[in-house]
Amino acid sequence: MIRITLLFFTFFGILTPSLSQTENLKIAVAANLLPPLRQIETLFEKETQESVTLIVASSGKLTAQIINGAPYDIFISADMKYPEKIFDEGQAQEKPQVLVRGKLYFWTADESISSIKKGLDGATAVAIAQPELAPYGFQTKVWLEKKGWWNTMQPKLVYAENVSQVNQYIATGAVDAAFTSNSAVHSEPLQGKGVWIAVSDSETLPHGIVLLRNSEASEQVVNQFLEFIISPIAQGVFQEFGYELP
Repeated sequence: MIRITLLFFTFFGILTPSLSQTENLKIAVAANLLPPLRQIETLFEKETQESVTLIVASSGKLTAQIINGAPYDIFISADMKYPEKIFDEGQAQEKPQVLVRGKLYFWTADESISSIKKGLDGATAVAIAQPELAPYGFQTKVWLEKKGWWNTMQPKLVYAENVSQVNQYIATGAVDAAFTSNSAVHSEPLQGKGVWIAVSDSETLPHGIVLLRNSEASEQVVNQFLEFIISPIAQGVFQEFGYELP
């Protein structure tokens, strides 16, 4: 815990003040991280009395908005590729750091299923997030290609803009199988619904956090949140939703 805290203060301790600072903190969040970030937002606001706004979309869509000048303060991505792109484009104050690691999961409505292959064979509609915009969608594509199933799966695939939309498809019964993130397994109203299988031979996804150059929030509020999100309280929330700590 000390090592992680020191790392964040080293990289985020000196902030470039914006010309017009506000107290409302705007955090761009990858869709798979919305369930834990909602809880962390509530806990942070209760402890600090500061206001937080979560802007939720796919990591790729948020990255495009940030590069085009969106006035967000912090970006939390479902991978490191997009935060590093933001840094390379000169839109970050410091290099991004790994916050947590996530895991790809397969879901099927058929409770008799015990393997992903059987679940895919029996499904008629399989939801995945857009590979071009969402890291979990990209990882799903890579995994299916590695298995040699990508081309044969095309007639069954239903593309969602992000993981949140995948989870909506699961909740509403719009699909009978899906690939999504570990947070879905622990989220309402999906808990206990169908069968969840970890894609054990897929790599964990490092989720990056980066402080943005167009930040308009005050230095004090930004520092408070950066300190809070690596605190035992926030890290406990991430672990409750199945994320691994770096």
